[in-house]
Amino acid sequence: MHPPCAILERKVMFVSTGAPPAGGPSTGSASKEAAAAVGSQDQEIPIETILQAMRPVPAVHHPPELSRISMVRQMGGGGVHGGFISSTNKELVVLYAGDYRPGCSNTPSSGCYLVYDASSNSLQAVPQLPYSYSFRARGLGAAIVSHGSGNYVLAELLTSKTSGFPNGALYLWHWPSPNQGQWTLNSVGFPPQVLAPTFRIDMAFSYGDSCVCWVDLLTGVLICNLVKSPEPEFTLVPLPPGCSVDVSDRRRPRPRPQEFRTMGCVNGAIKFVAIVGFNENIDSKDLTMRSWTLSPDLEEWKAGNPLAVSDLWESESFRERNLPKVAPTFPVISTTESQVIYVMMNDVDRVPTRNFFGNVDFVDIVLKARYMLSLDPTRNKVLHSTKVFTDNMTSLTPEVVASEFSAYIYGSKGCQHLYPVITHHHRLPVELISMCGYRRFIFVV
Repeated sequence: MHPPCAILERKVMFVSTGAPPAGGPSTGSASKEAAAAVGSQDQEIPIETILQAMRPVPAVHHPPELSRISMVRQMGGGGVHGGFISSTNKELVVLYAGDYRPGCSNTPSSGCYLVYDASSNSLQAVPQLPYSYSFRARGLGAAIVSHGSGNYVLAELLTSKTSGFPNGALYLWHWPSPNQGQWTLNSVGFPPQVLAPTFRIDMAFSYGDSCVCWVDLLTGVLICNLVKSPEPEFTLVPLPPGCSVDVSDRRRPRPRPQEFRTMGCVNGAIKFVAIVGFNENIDSKDLTMRSWTLSPDLEEWKAGNPLAVSDLWESESFRERNLPKVAPTFPVISTTESQVIYVMMNDVDRVPTRNFFGNVDFVDIVLKARYMLSLDPTRNKVLHSTKVFTDNMTSLTPEVVASEFSAYIYGSKGCQHLYPVITHHHRLPVELISMCGYRRFIFVV
């Protein structure tokens, strides 16, 4: 069986194949649209049709190993080579396909939203938002809430470029759509902190059956219940005391908070994790992993047991694995195990480059090895670890998200294959096989 929670890479690659569409396209409607589009050469094929016809290829691994989703093109054209996952919920994953980002001046061919349904291994293309010069995006604003059986609500959050009310926009896409495939615009009012130029949406996730959370990991979490009242209502919950970071000084770049902070929903509760001291130029051994859980009334953060990195290094479970004594980074909260946190450890060399006079011009950071760890901070224990294959293309700053999509692969829970299923006539490109890191295939004749 696939794991109930996976660590999913946010970057999604679109790769080409010379084989014609085969083996069950993304959806029946996608197949018909693709066939009709191919047969009609006198008009340009919409980007939504091209992207929806792709065949998803998930590569699912047990955490702390990374999982990936790739897409194999079934139609030529489009010029879109990849996507970026914004959020996930249950069996659904939503991504920005191509260069499309809301609030920007996008061309129709730049991309759209793609919704991947793991239970049916299908794709659905959602068109771009209606363009408005008055609104801007603040980061990863696309969030999805699953209602089961392929039904969902997709939400996108924008803020106004001008003062006055409304100062924001909440766009909703319902599927099945009561609005005949149209986005619904809700003009909204945000708390003043959200309108600050420093506010950024670092991540988005669902909470319960109807709420969406947009998180600034340096400020707080903006929560909206999409169905509680006719007009959307927003609640801004600040981070735990002492965790907010002032980034109003524009002379200093904004930190990359995903390196040392994360937030998510685990067993129905919102949890915040921070590696305290990470961004404060202190020795790695003096870092501390701390966690807080938000009360159901959204009023109070309850602190969990802290874990000093020095104590982690000295634990038997750490030493017996011969892991390097380096700082944990890029924490990820398990969506199913309340005590489990995943972290990365990058073992690097710092190689100075000297000029003609022997002075150091700059220092190259060379990644020697990357380790993925599953931790239980309450017991100061490494539960699992794995060494990740790296090369000169491996990023020092990966983008990952916890997702339950793995539990729904190829049907209902409990009825999955352990490895990707590829029929004998599905010829995958070599670059896709190597990128996914498949160790084994199940061939169905």
